[in-house]
Amino acid sequence: MISVIRFASFLALLSVMVAAGSHARAEPGFVGMEVQGVGERAQAAFKRKITGVLVKDVAVGEAAALAGFRRGDLIVKFDRREIKKFEDLIAAVVKTKPGKKVSVVVMRAGKRHSLTMRLGKRPSSWKVQKAGFKNYPLIGFTVSAINAKIREQFLLPWGSVGLVVTLVDKEGKVVTGLAPGDVIVQANLKEIWTPSHLTRQIEDARKHKLPSVLLLIRSAKGLRFSALPVN
Repeated sequence: MISVIRFASFLALLSVMVAAGSHARAEPGFVGMEVQGVGERAQAAFKRKITGVLVKDVAVGEAAALAGFRRGDLIVKFDRREIKKFEDLIAAVVKTKPGKKVSVVVMRAGKRHSLTMRLGKRPSSWKVQKAGFKNYPLIGFTVSAINAKIREQFLLPWGSVGLVVTLVDKEGKVVTGLAPGDVIVQANLKEIWTPSHLTRQIEDARKHKLPSVLLLIRSAKGLRFSALPVN
């Protein structure tokens, strides 16, 4: 039996071909939202029976966010198709393609709202398959690209992209600035998702004799900018 989480991941990533092993079918449009079906427990919270698919989260800067989707929206129609359950939404999405404009109807706070969404292409930062660890011994930490296994291992929330800190040297330069599980989202204001991206910024800073690289870091406390000493 396929779990709710797996269905949600399928819709969120939108890279899986319709049929296993099929390479001829084009990749569907990228929606960029995490969803969940309306189960029995959720039904019990309402005075009347509801059908549709709930929006759990939206990816910043992607199609759903740009269209105005919010957490808690109940999708009841997608591209002129009635949506009553997960399978309905998946069937509708896999028939789309990047660049297509679709109309979506959601219930929000008891009112119907019509949204228009232009589907995008799945970003490279969402396509990471190999973990790709990298150690920086002179600075004192190790990072990994984020794939499904790493996301599960470090309990990273849906939509996490970047590099996750896996180890920190107790005697390294960053012992007080980074912790295992922190996600480095940007380096010098540029999005990064492979170790080579970070290495390039570090090497460039050293080449120009700069003392640090500016990192955008997501931790349990939220987002923060922090200077990474490199020399």
